[in-house]
Amino acid sequence: MLPSMSKLCTSTVRPVAAAFSTGTTRQHHSSGRSRQQHHRHGGSGGKTNGGGRWSYGKSAATGGTTVLALSWMTTIKDVLGIEKVQLDADPLKEKVKQSWLYRKRRQYDDAIQVLQLALEEAEERKEDMPITRVYDEMANTFYEKMNLDEADKYFRIVIQRLVQLHGKKDFDPEFIGVSLKLADILAHRGDLESAESGFKHCVRRQMKVMEEHMKKFSVAHGALVEDRHTVDTFGPMYTDPIALFGMTLEAYANFLINYCGETRMAEVEEYIDEVMKISYQIYGASSAHTINMLNNFGATLVLKNRFELAKKYLAIGVDRILYVNECAHMLPGYYCNYAESLFHTGQKNEALEFARKAVQMSRSGDDRVRHYTQNFLNDLEKDINRGKPKSWWFF
Repeated sequence: MLPSMSKLCTSTVRPVAAAFSTGTTRQHHSSGRSRQQHHRHGGSGGKTNGGGRWSYGKSAATGGTTVLALSWMTTIKDVLGIEKVQLDADPLKEKVKQSWLYRKRRQYDDAIQVLQLALEEAEERKEDMPITRVYDEMANTFYEKMNLDEADKYFRIVIQRLVQLHGKKDFDPEFIGVSLKLADILAHRGDLESAESGFKHCVRRQMKVMEEHMKKFSVAHGALVEDRHTVDTFGPMYTDPIALFGMTLEAYANFLINYCGETRMAEVEEYIDEVMKISYQIYGASSAHTINMLNNFGATLVLKNRFELAKKYLAIGVDRILYVNECAHMLPGYYCNYAESLFHTGQKNEALEFARKAVQMSRSGDDRVRHYTQNFLNDLEKDINRGKPKSWWFF
């Protein structure tokens, strides 16, 4: 166990009920450039209605604490969300599916309209689990839309139903998934003490679950089974508790990056390192999940002027991403993020090299991507040339 993890898990943390009884991220200041504004740049955009936490592209974000929704949550969503209700050939199932598709396309108002109809239908049936499922979808839609008041209201309804109707405890995966989002909402509202208490609670609870899981698994299947064989052989039965622990650490690390100062960066690095180890173990070092996570951490750190740390993580994936087909759409944005970190750590020639590669990679993309990367390169060249003395040549 990491030293800081040990400290984290033995520290006094207020009960989760107190933490959730109740911001805006700090703005960074750079050298006058605007090219940092859209760093988490990804694939094609889509229609958005009703606002939202995504700026554009599948892996784009605004610079808030949204990494949570981009990696672990999309990978193990069936574990973290309320369990899927089997309603084959049922109109309620179709409504929930349609709302989910609207949400993924960032058409939030459309999703909410469908969910309101689904909720009426579920309540008419008086079936507890489908009702909870619809409330969960409603909460997540408002959360991604950044309507935090409504998201908070519906997440609390979900928590209440999980405990009172479905017998869930605060260490169950559904409870942990909702609690992380409630902690994020508290952070956005500026209640950082309660938010951190919530994140710590989730980490501590899931660490305990994971440790018990590993003990039982070793007894049942043998302690000498190699990790890669265990993952391949037993799949989600083995990996889900570990992946959820990775998600809690990732969420907490992003909270520290976005809301805490330089004194907490050593903790951040340890947590991210641990998250990456878990990702390597479960998904592989060159998986789309791992690359996406490296990009998200790097982008968040760049936006907070933590350039050395950003460079560390972006450098890990800068070559691997070329061999991951699912990440092809991320290449221009990834290279821009890496170029930004290189520029601010004194490697200006290397920064130009990757900015030019980003322009080359974007030629097969849409006009918006090409426009973004070209502007990024132009701004970078201006900043670099601004610091150079003029030379006079005589012939």
